[in-house]
Amino acid sequence: MAKKVTMREVFPGNILADRVTTPSGMVLLPAGVKLTKEHLDKMKRFGVHAVMVK
Repeated sequence: MAKKVTMREVFPGNILADRVTTPSGMVLLPAGVKLTKEHLDKMKRFGVHAVMVK
C-alpha cells in the first residue's frame, strides 16, 4: 500500500510508488526506484517536499 511521506520520513531502501517530479514538473525519478542516499540528496536539491512510497 502506497503512502505519502515527507522528506524527513523517507529513507534509503524505500521504493517509490509514483514518479517524483520537481515543483516545476520535471521528472526526477520513475516509480519503482529503490531509493539511495544520492536520490534523497537530489530530491532535496530540487525542492521535493514529499513522495509516495510502497
